[in-house]
Amino acid sequence: MESQKMHLRHVMLHCFKKGNSAKDIADEIFTVYGSGTTTIRTVRNWFKKFGAGNFELKDEDRSGRPATTDTDIIKTVLTENPRYSVREIVDATNIPKTTVHNRYEVWVPHLLTETGLVNRVSTCDLLLQRHESDPFLKRLVTGDETWILYQNVHRKRTWS
Repeated sequence: MESQKMHLRHVMLHCFKKGNSAKDIADEIFTVYGSGTTTIRTVRNWFKKFGAGNFELKDEDRSGRPATTDTDIIKTVLTENPRYSVREIVDATNIPKTTVHNRYEVWVPHLLTETGLVNRVSTCDLLLQRHESDPFLKRLVTGDETWILYQNVHRKRTWS
């Protein structure tokens, strides 16, 4: 990708020195290299830069906050224990939570505690007991990870 950009910039510089217009060059690049390679706006920007006497073809450094995250540190922490939570990685590396979460979002199943396991079993038992007295599970319609309770209530018409 980067080598193609440099190649196209060399082509633009060559055509600029020949005296061709930006629109003609953009059309020719589109014809030779196909759609999506460059736009007329990009060619005009490079021609403007060449016209100012700047013939450097590399991208200039961007302004703004530089990336300070050392991804190797996060990878090292994760290789030690892949079950670390985002909070544990933040505590170990002093890297902001959002950065860790955005770069290394991994869904790790959490282990149930003894209390959570007992709650889950008791809830399932209560649902089964309820189903024995009122078979509500027959009224459930399941779909793509969604449960919909369908209940058709018949009411009599009344005139007031």
